Amino acid sequence: MGGYYFHVGTRFLMNDNEYLVRRELDLDYEIENLNYKKVEIIRKQELLHLWWNGSLLFRIVNEEENENLLKIHNLNDLDEKSKKTAFERYRILEPVIKGEVLPSELESYLTSRNVAKSTFYDWKKLWAKTEDLRSLVPKKPGPKSSRTKGRVLKILDEVIESSLYADGKITLEDIRSEFILRIEEENKLREENEKLGYVSLSKVRRRKEEIIDIFRLDKEKYGNVLAKLKRDGSMEEVLATRPLQRVEIDWTTVDVMLIDPADLKPKRPYLIYAIDKYSGEPIGFFVTFKPVDSNALKQCLIHIIMPKTYIKELYPLVKNDWVAHGIPHTVVVDNHRVNDSYEFEEACYQVGVKEVQFCAIDSGYQKAAIERAFRELNTKFIHNLKGTTFSNIIEKGRYDSMGKACITMQGFIYMAHIAIVDLVSHKYHSRLGNSPHNIWNEGIAANSRIKLQLPRSVDSLKIMLMGGTELRKIQQTGVVIQNEYYNSQELMELKNELEKYNREDEKVRVRFDLSDMRRVYIYDMINNKYIAAEGTGFKRKRIDTTIPVPYVTLELDSKRKTEIMKTFNPASRAIAKRSIKLIQQQDEKLVAKWKRGHETDNTINSSFITEAVISTETKVDIPTSNDDITILESENEASNSKSNSKKTTEKMENLNSEFIYMEYEDTDIEDLPTWEVTFKKNPRVG
Repeated sequence: MGGYYFHVGTRFLMNDNEYLVRRELDLDYEIENLNYKKVEIIRKQELLHLWWNGSLLFRIVNEEENENLLKIHNLNDLDEKSKKTAFERYRILEPVIKGEVLPSELESYLTSRNVAKSTFYDWKKLWAKTEDLRSLVPKKPGPKSSRTKGRVLKILDEVIESSLYADGKITLEDIRSEFILRIEEENKLREENEKLGYVSLSKVRRRKEEIIDIFRLDKEKYGNVLAKLKRDGSMEEVLATRPLQRVEIDWTTVDVMLIDPADLKPKRPYLIYAIDKYSGEPIGFFVTFKPVDSNALKQCLIHIIMPKTYIKELYPLVKNDWVAHGIPHTVVVDNHRVNDSYEFEEACYQVGVKEVQFCAIDSGYQKAAIERAFRELNTKFIHNLKGTTFSNIIEKGRYDSMGKACITMQGFIYMAHIAIVDLVSHKYHSRLGNSPHNIWNEGIAANSRIKLQLPRSVDSLKIMLMGGTELRKIQQTGVVIQNEYYNSQELMELKNELEKYNREDEKVRVRFDLSDMRRVYIYDMINNKYIAAEGTGFKRKRIDTTIPVPYVTLELDSKRKTEIMKTFNPASRAIAKRSIKLIQQQDEKLVAKWKRGHETDNTINSSFITEAVISTETKVDIPTSNDDITILESENEASNSKSNSKKTTEKMENLNSEFIYMEYEDTDIEDLPTWEVTFKKNPRVG
């Protein structure tokens, strides 16, 4: 990505208005509102803050043309073949761009790289327009090489690889002879029209030069130490002459125990720290509980490039300003796992870093500034915290680091800002003769050609470098990351578009900032853009969103829900369903007996129920036959009717009875059914 800054003549969009930079003052810019033809004065710091919060967007001169050239938002969205092609084209262009290949040498250089002159100038034209690696990605798949040619090159590479690092001296003639033998062996199994061809001796030589690893050969010949010396040169500290010329990044386990939200246990986090070599000014950091990988390095790179204008708003206890930011020229890091190192290198080239240097193991002289910075941070900050592990066992003594641990991740990040800005950046250093903050400002002022370049927008920077990425299906409530739902109007419009094309089950790419989960970005594959979505459940979870919400905070909430879910017995559902089924079966039998005119059987067989008890607190005796219904005036008259009632009962036992349910309220005696029941009335009642 080409860098942008507020040069005279630069255009940018702010609050839906287009502005033009007319003049640069000491602390301000004179800008013109092109929509209303009005000249305004605005602070430089305010413009940086507007860019940081996404309210300012640089305008490209030939915007439509550049959008056609830069249709790829992130190289990781491409397949491996397309990424490899873009990097191969850049490596061919690089010596010419840097002036290492003179115009008079260009033709021989292109011949050695097997590249046509017209093709080379097409690539160079694309690079000159954008200075962006993404412009070199092939837009359309060109004519594919024949299978025969590809197979020939593969066999040639195998022969060269096996011959280069073998014991003894292997000549080009030996390599070509082995190659011809393998071609002949394979042609025996092919049809006449599919036989493989041969290559010349010069082709073997050029291919060998392309894939040879000089260091590997020197290591076998001279040993590891001399091979490193030959490759890396003398072990003297590298000097920088201006800010951002060289930024060193390193990481280490922090000498303090923090509370990990994932399991609420004390753990030592990893700190990724970046220092400007020229001034000694801290320029960015990132903290994580997970082992450092390329994603963590990219998160630190985001912090390096971004202006630190958020400090007064998010961390008011920080007393001073943190002004260091921008796209470095050279980034120096430790050598990490091969794939991750390549991935971080690709990310650096996307944002405009010109060179990425991976230091060898035990080569501290190559990044001395960051090694000293870690020692200073430990002395002034980390070793004074509760739960510190100190630097060694002797210094630690019997101090209970795990028992004393009480600091959370968000608290540590807040304290790190205070320590880096107030205790390191703005303090006098005897070795430097000034504070890193002052040396940085003096270096920027002394090198007027240096501009603290920024990507076009903060969203484009995050999309390229954010370490978090997942595939998710869009639901009515949005997309979910660690039990937190993210939604927006644009996301729902994308969902409706996918449903229209019968792609509602298709998953979308979600990218998020591991250091701030308040917003995520979803790739709209239909319109080829990323759309933002905000978290909807932070208030319900009582998560403070006035400061950045790290990924580990959402992990804590997700883990808590999982632990609660495990406390419930999964078998309780089956027990409840068995009980319901049992009652249903018993009622089915009971109703069948009623229909046949049999007596009711209210007993329940509980053999189907496990750990279930069915009981009733109220027991009512149900009469098995009809009784006389007698209307009495007094208790004495009721006793005289008992004998008649007994006779009636004996008479009714031989009759079939039928259950009839009816409402008894507001019912006259004349309306009652007889049911063969005798009604007796007191003669004294009129």
